[in-house]
Amino acid sequence: MMRERWRKRAGRTALAAAVAGTLLMGAAGPRAEAAAGASINWTDVKQSIDGIGASQAGWSNAVYDLPEPQRSQVMDLLFRQDSGIGLSILRGAVFSDYSAAPGQYSFGLHPDQAWVMQQAKARGVDKIVASAWSPPAYMKTNGQTTNGGYLKQENYGDFAALLSQFVKQYKALYNIDMYGVSVANEPNSMTFLSWDSSQWNSTNFQVFLKDHLKQAMVAAGVQNTKVIVGESSWWSEDLVKDSLNDPLSAERLDIVAGHNYPVPVVNAELPSDPFATAQSKGKKVWMTEVSKVDGYDPGMGSGLKFAKQLHTFMTKTGVNAWLYWTGAIPGDNDEGLINVDLAAGTYKLTKRYYTIGNYSKFIRPGYVRIGMPDSPQSGLYTSAYKDPATGKFVIVAVNDSDATAELNLTPAGFSAGSITPFTTNDSLSLAKGQAIPLSGGQYQTRIPAKSVVTFTGQNGSPAPAVTTVTDELNDWSKTFAHTAGLAFDSTNAIYYNGDASRVKRTAGTTESLVYKLPGMTGFNASLYQFSIWDGVAFYSSSDGVSWTPVVHVSTPGVYTGSKWYGKQYSAQSLLPAGTQYLKVELSGADSWEKQISRIVLTASS
Repeated sequence: MMRERWRKRAGRTALAAAVAGTLLMGAAGPRAEAAAGASINWTDVKQSIDGIGASQAGWSNAVYDLPEPQRSQVMDLLFRQDSGIGLSILRGAVFSDYSAAPGQYSFGLHPDQAWVMQQAKARGVDKIVASAWSPPAYMKTNGQTTNGGYLKQENYGDFAALLSQFVKQYKALYNIDMYGVSVANEPNSMTFLSWDSSQWNSTNFQVFLKDHLKQAMVAAGVQNTKVIVGESSWWSEDLVKDSLNDPLSAERLDIVAGHNYPVPVVNAELPSDPFATAQSKGKKVWMTEVSKVDGYDPGMGSGLKFAKQLHTFMTKTGVNAWLYWTGAIPGDNDEGLINVDLAAGTYKLTKRYYTIGNYSKFIRPGYVRIGMPDSPQSGLYTSAYKDPATGKFVIVAVNDSDATAELNLTPAGFSAGSITPFTTNDSLSLAKGQAIPLSGGQYQTRIPAKSVVTFTGQNGSPAPAVTTVTDELNDWSKTFAHTAGLAFDSTNAIYYNGDASRVKRTAGTTESLVYKLPGMTGFNASLYQFSIWDGVAFYSSSDGVSWTPVVHVSTPGVYTGSKWYGKQYSAQSLLPAGTQYLKVELSGADSWEKQISRIVLTASS
């Protein structure tokens, strides 16, 4: 009662001040940030997209050794676009044990890798590549495959033949068309490590490409397979510049690649045009490996980290492809998208799997990036892509801030009746949301705090056919039912943007109102709240008896006077199929501190 009396006194004081032309701010906090705007330019074409993928190099057994149906499920989750995240590139390994002596090859030694490649191909992956960690020991200056060491000059031709035969025999034995082969994995930083490694300098690459690999691939009839060079552990093209600037070696160089260690790059750390030479020579640029190897975070912290990094490489670096280190890996660590327990025959999905899926599932090989601001407001990162052949388009937004971001998207040079969101955050994983119609030349979107949202659309598509029911809450005529402790309030409309009829509770009890609309898919609820943001809940039901909580998002509060804020609430994903009822529930100790102003329901028609 004491707070209620104070509110009424504050209301009379503010009303008088408003009449006098003065806005009484009282102890209110800062206003919420206005909605950001971003234009998407259909004709501003950036780089082409070869794909987004992952490696199973050295870890194919993490999938192969699982029992069925788990191992097929993992392959579906990684590589199917409909039921998984549709990774479109698979990276494997050219193992050092394929050759024991010059001219002697055994390419059947790793059935797990061959199986994974075949299964990825069966799921639509047409870009299968393999990297060489080390030539065989007899070809190395240190006589071993580990701890670095260089390829001996007298064995350049032998190693070129091995790489060429690997491509040829994987086709003959396993019907795998190798899209590309990489000469060396991390040739700049492997000298002290206990796993297979080799060292290369810029001159080594130049000579090997020009004088040996080109001829060997022609002799084996695999000259159409692309050659990948670089793959330094940090993001640099330095080891490839000599090859790029020599026309004869550049002729046998298709993709310049790099990794992103020791620390994942963020926008502020990435130098401008780090692969400028490669791009000036018309070569594709791929980021072929990154992960976090010193911890375990299956949640949104890691998910947002790599979503932001992928965004940076797409927008600032302009890569044509981006690959995570491992799709599935044993143990609880951050090296994989899926964590596998081989002893138990089980697996777990990470949020990192889903946030990378916000890109890979929708941005397909052959798409191109198109112009849009890469950070329309602080903590919000955006990029856009289109399919030139079909007119499909994709917009990805990463919100790393602690508040919902309102973003108005303006199509330039194209139009679509609506866009459809797919949200990943703490509570949702690539969850499909209500279609957002084009209104006033814009799509008015909300990006939840700490989330990644992908919007999909089709150029030239019509507006969706929907049924809309709007309740201004002037009476109970549009509600199906309501509890007794609710009443209309028409006082102090000045604090509620002039809304003279709102619903509030009459006591500090939990109260609710219920709507019925067959085929309900979504809602928008307008509320005013007195600096208290909890105590608002939504539930869906098919029968009005059993209720399911609705995961929802709310906009930042917009100050309307005397500590009152206006907020918009909506479902983060489509309401469950068959929903006919929506319950809106208010709770809290004080009856007056939240009021419902307006409810808009949508249903498929």
